[in-house]
Amino acid sequence: MEIILEPDISAEEYMDFREGAGWAKIKPERVKALLKNTAFLVRAKADGKTVGIARSLFDFGYTAYIADVIVKPEFQGKGIGRLMIEYLLSKIKENSAADDFLMINLLAAPGKSGFYEKFGFEKRTEETGWGMCIKLNGK
Repeated sequence: MEIILEPDISAEEYMDFREGAGWAKIKPERVKALLKNTAFLVRAKADGKTVGIARSLFDFGYTAYIADVIVKPEFQGKGIGRLMIEYLLSKIKENSAADDFLMINLLAAPGKSGFYEKFGFEKRTEETGWGMCIKLNGK
């Protein structure tokens, strides 16, 4: 199976992936805005079909956030998520000076933190500063 990475996705396909993963629904006009404001986006295709998506927000200073990493269940465990994360990390690094301090953040879905640890992501503790989030206006 050959995996091809592409740096784009339609708003409709993005919404389908979110819904397919059981994630909160986002209004189409908001999806268009979030895609426009995404620094780096990657879509993984196998046999002409999209099987994974991921994106990154980046301030082009020192903070980046990896979001919306989704691989269709029947394609999980085949290295597609790894390829997408490697792609996003490389784009962030390419757009930074080699000696720049970078803080790349993400929120892992339940049971998925081990996947991200393979790239060097570390779980935060009280000693290293807990990561936190707040969800407003919905689920």
